[in-house]
Amino acid sequence: MKQNEMVINRETAMLLWSKSFGKTTKAKDFAGREIVKAAYDQRGSAYGWNVDHILPQSRGGKTTESNLICCHIQTNDEKADKFPCFTANDKKFEVIKVQNHYEIKKVSSGDDKKQNSEDSVNFYDSASGIRLYKKLKGIQNKPVFVGTVIIELHGMQSTALIDFITELFSDKSISFKRYSNEIVIRYDSEFVIKINDYHLSLKEDIVDLLDRCVLLNTYLGKYFTATQQLNSYKIFYGVHSNKAEENNQAQKIDCYTSVNEFYNYRNYNLAINYLVKFNTDADKKEIESIGRDKCGYDVYEYDYIYTNLAENLAKAIK
Repeated sequence: MKQNEMVINRETAMLLWSKSFGKTTKAKDFAGREIVKAAYDQRGSAYGWNVDHILPQSRGGKTTESNLICCHIQTNDEKADKFPCFTANDKKFEVIKVQNHYEIKKVSSGDDKKQNSEDSVNFYDSASGIRLYKKLKGIQNKPVFVGTVIIELHGMQSTALIDFITELFSDKSISFKRYSNEIVIRYDSEFVIKINDYHLSLKEDIVDLLDRCVLLNTYLGKYFTATQQLNSYKIFYGVHSNKAEENNQAQKIDCYTSVNEFYNYRNYNLAINYLVKFNTDADKKEIESIGRDKCGYDVYEYDYIYTNLAENLAKAIK
């Protein structure tokens, strides 16, 4: 293998994903096809992807970072070794040289411009705005999956912890609220962070969000409370859907507004609801039901941590 060339494997693919898409777990390749981080090299998945050479190896393309791109497996199959022009996902592209590397450029046409004009919405044009509304109104029974993480922080000593949690969930919608114990005695909360993902339609996404909750549970329980930067905390992760009642608009609104907070007087660190349990490895574990959330889903205590991380955090404290 020549110097600076890479070996294409899962590790390399994950590195390229991070450089291309950051922390997001779902993206679109250059041809517009949806890909999911966890579906790497899964040809049977609708979101499977792999790594392709921009300039084909048959044309002298190197296996270097600047010549590699993450793309849907079907996109890769359609591109193959075609050079310089090829079609993928019914769109025309061209491989062009830019300075000392190659890039993929979409070939525009009159049809493309017409399609872009039809897809874009000009809200200053009443016809365009109403056309969008009617289009959306026609798909109201489409199943909706919303994931929400509620984090209660008690006795927080530094706002750096808020920034730490924000960074962990940086690709999600985040809101904050501070409660006064004198006004809201029932919740006994000093600071609440609410994290929403309104497009949680894949099991891989549900698993990813649970992994982050377990990560946070490990840090909060094994470092921040141990170093007295936090008195106590609670984490609740629930997924809600209107799929079971597709014609119930109230159920859909509940999903969007995430009316799913779970508070009770029993102490727990991390809790999940039924849809999280059912769609992850948590379903294989013997975990205890501790009640129901406001949408009627069973809630389970899930006080798990990452052991190796916990051990390293303990060493850092010493």
